[in-house]
Amino acid sequence: MKMLGLVRDATRPSRRVLVQARKRIGPLIAFSVAFSMMESALLGPLAAGIMRLALDTWGRCSVGNFEIVAFLLSPIGLAGLALFAAVQLTTLYLRLAGLIAVLSGDGPGLWHTARVARRLPTLIRLNLVQAVIYLLLAAPFAAAAAFAYVRLWGDQDLNRLVVTRPPEFWRGVVVMGGLILLYLTAAGSLYLRWLFSIPAVMFEDAASVWAALRSSSRRTRGRIRLLAATVLGALGIFVAIAMAVSWTMRAFSGWILNLAGGSPRVAIPTTAALLVGNGLVAAGLGALAALIFAGIILIRYREAGGIASQSRAVGDDRRWSWGALGLSGVAAVLATLSALRVLDDSRVADAVEITAHRAGASVAPENTLAALRRAIEDGAEWAEIDVQLTSDGQLAVIHDSDLIRVGKSKLRVASSTMDELRQVDIGSWFGPEFAGERIATLDEFLEAAGTDIGLNIELKASGRDQVPMLVERVLDAVREADGVGRHRLCAESFQAIQLIRRLEPGIEVGSVAGAVLGDPSRLDVDFLMVERRLATRTLVDRARLRDVKIHAWTVNNPDRLAALIDNGVANVITDDVATIRRHLNELRELEPLERLLLRARNGLVER
Repeated sequence: MKMLGLVRDATRPSRRVLVQARKRIGPLIAFSVAFSMMESALLGPLAAGIMRLALDTWGRCSVGNFEIVAFLLSPIGLAGLALFAAVQLTTLYLRLAGLIAVLSGDGPGLWHTARVARRLPTLIRLNLVQAVIYLLLAAPFAAAAAFAYVRLWGDQDLNRLVVTRPPEFWRGVVVMGGLILLYLTAAGSLYLRWLFSIPAVMFEDAASVWAALRSSSRRTRGRIRLLAATVLGALGIFVAIAMAVSWTMRAFSGWILNLAGGSPRVAIPTTAALLVGNGLVAAGLGALAALIFAGIILIRYREAGGIASQSRAVGDDRRWSWGALGLSGVAAVLATLSALRVLDDSRVADAVEITAHRAGASVAPENTLAALRRAIEDGAEWAEIDVQLTSDGQLAVIHDSDLIRVGKSKLRVASSTMDELRQVDIGSWFGPEFAGERIATLDEFLEAAGTDIGLNIELKASGRDQVPMLVERVLDAVREADGVGRHRLCAESFQAIQLIRRLEPGIEVGSVAGAVLGDPSRLDVDFLMVERRLATRTLVDRARLRDVKIHAWTVNNPDRLAALIDNGVANVITDDVATIRRHLNELRELEPLERLLLRARNGLVER
């Protein structure tokens, strides 16, 4: 019963705040809008400038997941993050002070913005003093964390630990997490003791920051449990609401974007509209959370004997109101200029290669010299082809084990000679203009490719016994054409991959997978050719740790391209080189804002 009473007492202020806010809805909206614009001016230029200075000092751009981690763990990154957090904390204090002022008195909302401005020096000093104390309190915990890091992770690669998560990773997580929890408990206790320091500055005209802190400590004595329950209860409710709203907005946005498709012409404006809508909802929810928290502080402050209200005539300070409005306009301009400056640096040059699948299967008969010539014309960097051994030991470029699909012949590659296979027309099925096209040998493909395009040669053995001969014949052909540094080999057979590695370490070798068990990035290969849906950011990150590149197949829908690029694939394998090349060029020509919106679209849409 005692616990239920505590919960009831802790949640009652939230309802009282909402009732009180209804009476002051106009001033609250006016203050929130004006302060939000000033907040943008403070956070936008200042925070962007802090991070830009830190990155420039660090010497390289922080883009990828692990680059960001490395930057934030560096001394420069930690300093930049600390300054950024200080700006955020100061802004939070000012917002709470303004909302408390609006809820406590009369007058227009813009006047209360000016009123906060008059208390600004004291509020900033209050924030800085508390921030320094929190940092000093964190010092022993940070030292303990550093010691634990050296002992548990000091000789480990951080990227590998984060991605592979071995037992030593989890031991470190438990130790670091325990230290963080202890620090948060100690810092939280201090925060609750100083919860009334803002109203002390606003209403008591405290002679100094220390006087405000002493006043808060005196008023919170004996109320810490109630204040903790109140703050944590309100926080828990809003986290639950925020998660529910976030899930709803994400599901709705994904549904809309799936309907709109991935074409930049449609996806970019649709994403922009959804982001604006989502942003307004998030801003409204954040403003409501700040309002209720400020109201809770004010109510508990009054219960502890603080000043009940603070009134002011409407017309006494119109100069401050107009000044606040003008400052808000300047803030909006500064925030816009800052955003444009950030966007100007956000262009990304994506080094993504295009491979013609089966030499270009949508524009010419697959695995033919005609397809290869078209792939070169359309700008493919690579052509993927399939090679099999014939009964007389020749290397035939063909995918299927028989000619039923491409030539309406029952001849099987492994049991037929090259001359027998060449009797079959494999072009007429595709179109009359390709009538008479024949199966080519690997030597003919190597000669036709020359230096215009690289070949990604997939070895397709009819059985394990055939693997050694197939590998040796293909390597001999590539060496004869002086193509060890210009062409690649790949296979589904692990036996073939191992043999290629042993016989010719200088040639790139890859593994082909349409479905996987375990972690394919651990294979001793240079690249992984995976079905498009397997080319996730997680796999790309795992592979990058071992200098393995991800090639995604078969990507014929250009709407899929942007998402794969964002995931970090190095190569896109497609039947339609011209379409994918055109779409890739369109993506590279997008303005920075358009590119960021397209990236946002890929983060919102369900794939």
